[in-house]
Parts: sequence; C-alpha cells; structure tokens
Amino acid sequence: MNSFKFFKAGTFALAIIAVLLAFMAYGALPASAPIHWNINGEVDGFGPSWEAAFLIPIMMVFVLLLFIIIPKIEVFKENLKSFEKQYWILGYAIQLFFLLFFAITLLPSLGYVFNFSQVFMLPMAMLFITIGVLLPSFKRNFFVGIRTPWTLANDTVWKKTHDLGGKAFILAGFALLISLPFPNAIFFVLIADVIIVLAATVLYSYLEYRKNPKRDL
Repeated sequence: MNSFKFFKAGTFALAIIAVLLAFMAYGALPASAPIHWNINGEVDGFGPSWEAAFLIPIMMVFVLLLFIIIPKIEVFKENLKSFEKQYWILGYAIQLFFLLFFAITLLPSLGYVFNFSQVFMLPMAMLFITIGVLLPSFKRNFFVGIRTPWTLANDTVWKKTHDLGGKAFILAGFALLISLPFPNAIFFVLIADVIIVLAATVLYSYLEYRKNPKRDL
C-alpha cells in the first residue's frame, strides 16, 4: 500500500475506531459525564452519557463525509488532484486529533485525574505543526487552505501566503509545546496563536494582492 492509500484508508479507519470505542465506552460511563472543561483544565460541565460517548464520533463521521465529497464538488478539481496525498494526510491528521481528543474526554469518567488543558494541547500542537508542514503543498481551491478573497483570486498570492502560513502554524505549534509545563498559560497561548496566525495570513495575502492585483481563472 502506498502512502496515499494508507492515509486515505487511515482516515476511514479512525472514524470507524471512534464509533466502535463510543459503543464500548457508553455502558461504562456514568449517567452524567464530563463534557466541558474550563481554561484551567478543570471539569465545569456535565452532560448525558450518550453525548459524551457519541458526539465526537459523529463529528468524525461528518469530517470523513466532507473529505469524500469535497473532491467531487471542488471547482479547481485538477489543483486538488495535484496534492491529493497531502489532502488525505490532512484528513488523517484531523481524524487522529479528534480520536485522541475523544479518548482524553472519556478518561475522567473512568477515574483518571489530570489537567485537561495540558493533555489536550499536546495533540493540538501536533495538529498545528502538521498543518504547517502541509500548507505549502496546497494549490488554489475553495475548501482547504488559507482561503481569503486575495488568495482565491491569484495563484501567486495563494503560494506566498501558504508558504508564510506554513511557517506560522509550525511556530504556533511549538509555542503550544513550550507552554505545556505552564497549565495556567496554555489557553492564552492557544488564543494568541490563533489570533496571530489569522491576522498575519489575512493581512499578508491582502498586501501581496495589492502588489499584483490580477485574477487568475
């Protein structure tokens, strides 16, 4: 099996594993299970056991369906085809993140005590880094990548913005990793990461388009 088929099959497999895990965990969960944590990593919200068991797996099935449908409805089909391997690596990375997140949310109901923010931010950091590595390989399309009016209008702006965005996501991921020993700061580092990455890529794409304001068909 080549790497493309591995990641595509893995994207399906992770969703199936999550659904199976949900049915296995459902009977072991209390009637009222933790479903929300505050910025200090402490449980501050409870919900019915079915919600704790099945909400994230349902989300994973939805993500899988999106990844199946997008290539069929994408306007820039040839562009998407050109980075098909990276497209399914992204799908695999997102599904793996959700599966780890799901497992982490189940552990408190099974008697495990830990700081949720510290444990959760590790897969989040790895997802950021993976996205950063993949971004420069994405070609112009309407569904995955940094989609601003200016990147979608111009291939050059798309390329430059994704090169910058890749570096920004990698740095954001490492910032999260560095913050892991400081649970009271992790949430604020995440918020700062998101704001800085979004602001930098949107502004950069606009400024680059101003330099070369032409539309590519």
